[in-house]
Amino acid sequence: MRVVLIACVCIFARTEEIQPKKSVIAEVKADRLLEAIMMVESGGDSLAYNSSEDAVGVLQIRPIMMREVNRILGEDIFTLKDRWSKTKSIAMFNVLRSHLKGASPERVARTWNGGYREKKATLKYWAKVKRHIIKHKSPQISIIHQ
Repeated sequence: MRVVLIACVCIFARTEEIQPKKSVIAEVKADRLLEAIMMVESGGDSLAYNSSEDAVGVLQIRPIMMREVNRILGEDIFTLKDRWSKTKSIAMFNVLRSHLKGASPERVARTWNGGYREKKATLKYWAKVKRHIIKHKSPQISIIHQ
């Protein structure tokens, strides 16, 4: 199932008028990879907060990931506050996933967890995500190593 979300990201002027900054079209895919990552990261809790990493929300987004997503987009679309929104967090995830251009679910999950470098520590993270995918028996996700 695919849901298309059109989000208009706005900034507040000093007069508190809302001025559109840029329309962001993000495809919010109801898929097991995203669901598994949300469960591993926060147990599905949009209010989750890890103070030691300043990781926030359902996808436990750290400031560095928000900055990376804005870098990919070419401008500062998302703010630190946006990490608390499930919808905006999913949009950030999908920006990174699209940037990885058809990467395997393993590559997407490991990049989400540890950045672009092949970090050994992200193997444990992928194992948790993969267990969640298998537990929920998704035919949508192939977990073949690539």
